[in-house]
Amino acid sequence: MSDNETKSNALDRLIVREDVLQICYWYQGEGFGDTFTPKSMMPFLKNEGDIVIEVMAELASEGLLIEVGEAYRFSDDGKRKAGFMFYESFTELQQGAHGECTAGCCEEGQVCDHHQHAHH
Repeated sequence: MSDNETKSNALDRLIVREDVLQICYWYQGEGFGDTFTPKSMMPFLKNEGDIVIEVMAELASEGLLIEVGEAYRFSDDGKRKAGFMFYESFTELQQGAHGECTAGCCEEGQVCDHHQHAHH
């Protein structure tokens, strides 16, 4: 295995970790459940199942996910971190679609909802 392959594998794993956390966050937000299995994540990821299994175990060993039998759920830390990453990606998508983000550009998005409720 060349150095480059090792590097790209490490990068892949990093990307998978972020994807898994964000998908778990989204999955929970959509009301699909509070526990996640590699199998329930697979439809949303383009990686092999083995990597997802390893990554989820890794996230659990770092305390971002908590093992519950065959599944995992968020720790408080994990959920905070995932939420932060999720909204950052979401904002980037929004800005990408609208060019420069102006004050009104994210009204359709859910991210700004809490600002709108504050005025009532």
